[in-house]
Amino acid sequence: MFLSPISSMVLETIVVVLTLGFTPAQSALRAGALAPLSLCVGHCLSTTLEYFVRTPWALLAGGYSVMLLFHLIDIDLLSRWEFPKPSRAVTLTGSEHMSSRGTSDSTRTARLRYGVSACFNARCIGTPEQVRNIPKPLNQKRAAFLHEAARFVTLSYISLDVLGSMGDPEVGSRFLVASRVPFFRRLSDITAEDMVIRVFSAAPSGVRLVCNQGGFYILFAFPQAWPSFYGSLSEAYSIRRLWSRVWHQSITHKFRAIARFVAEDVLGLPPNALVRQYGHILVYVFMSACAVLLLSDMVSRAERVSEFLWNEGLLAWSLPAHVYPMLYRFSMGLNDSVVLVSNSWFSWRDDI
Repeated sequence: MFLSPISSMVLETIVVVLTLGFTPAQSALRAGALAPLSLCVGHCLSTTLEYFVRTPWALLAGGYSVMLLFHLIDIDLLSRWEFPKPSRAVTLTGSEHMSSRGTSDSTRTARLRYGVSACFNARCIGTPEQVRNIPKPLNQKRAAFLHEAARFVTLSYISLDVLGSMGDPEVGSRFLVASRVPFFRRLSDITAEDMVIRVFSAAPSGVRLVCNQGGFYILFAFPQAWPSFYGSLSEAYSIRRLWSRVWHQSITHKFRAIARFVAEDVLGLPPNALVRQYGHILVYVFMSACAVLLLSDMVSRAERVSEFLWNEGLLAWSLPAHVYPMLYRFSMGLNDSVVLVSNSWFSWRDDI
């Protein structure tokens, strides 16, 4: 039997959801969950490159697996999140016992929803531990959010359809090839047409990413839990504001909790001491590699415009390099660049 990395990630997610939703904060099962989770992470990291073949996809799978392990350590073992207890105990007597089964089913459903929400709530939205730099949702009502989401999806679909109709296999075979991926080695060969093709090849990927994230929010959360990962477009002049905030929103809480545990519980640094503060910082920097925090708040408007163009140009140039295998297959008129998870799951079951 061959267990694919996708199956490992699914099993890992199930373990995290069930542990967070159905075990109390002090349960020994929480520490025991680290064993199967570590096995899933090890299996995923050891097989993902062979399974996905394409390095960027393998890195995404491995990164998700490792970050989910860190997330469990953070909110499960260190922060000790648990399903909220009822405000008062209820004793079932007489006719109340007849509805106990329905109440139990409702509680299990609520626990499952809580486990799913906590599993994917890396930014701790709606809790006192919510991380910083999270954009406020424009609408707090579900109907208004769905209306705006429908308009965005419609415009995105039209844009993708227009971009798709402009696709030319001959142009793709000229520009979306492996020899065009390097940048510095072929500076003298880069043309304006090359840059335009890069920009219009990268735009659909960004649209799909935002639509996928928005679609996930609709299923599992209330409007207050739907803040975007991205801030205003006017702040895209800085790598710090464009990417660093997004990245640190996802890792700040877990790495801060682990850094606090290492500095205080493992190293035993004295409380309220300068060495403890620096210990927190050193551990955090070591784990998150946050060297992208640049001093860019005092730049002039002209510098912001130039840096905005540079950042967007850098993304437009580098993104096709990550999705090059998919774009290359698509430019050849083939429709096999994306493999559905359901197909992988059923093929895995057939191999059992």
